[in-house]
Amino acid sequence: MIRSLAAPRLGPTPRMAVAVAALLLATASAVTVAVPPPAQTATPTPALSERLGPRTWALAIPVAWLSAPIPGLRDDDVLDLLGARPSERATASDVAAGVRVMAVDERTLVVELTAEDASAIASARARGLALIPILRSTR
Repeated sequence: MIRSLAAPRLGPTPRMAVAVAALLLATASAVTVAVPPPAQTATPTPALSERLGPRTWALAIPVAWLSAPIPGLRDDDVLDLLGARPSERATASDVAAGVRVMAVDERTLVVELTAEDASAIASARARGLALIPILRSTR
């Protein structure tokens, strides 16, 4: 004997819908969602010319010109430069004072200086003097 069965009801009943909504709300309140902070745009590094003070210039000094480079030198350190002639009658003289380090790597030291200091460095090198950097204290 074949009996016909009533077709199952498709779709939720109102009572089922309320139960599912209650379950979802209860679950959602117990779950913490980690939302990443908004992406911060990196501030572009200002150009070297924008970092220079008024009436100053930047000069790239080859590290080979220095008699003894200072390890750990950083941007904004302040140096005095002496010129030295090593020989039996060694001499030393002031070349530039208060030059600010703008950038440094293993080959080049870029400093901020006045036109007079740039001229004095060029003259010292033309006379064959080695440059001795002296780091100023920040205290």
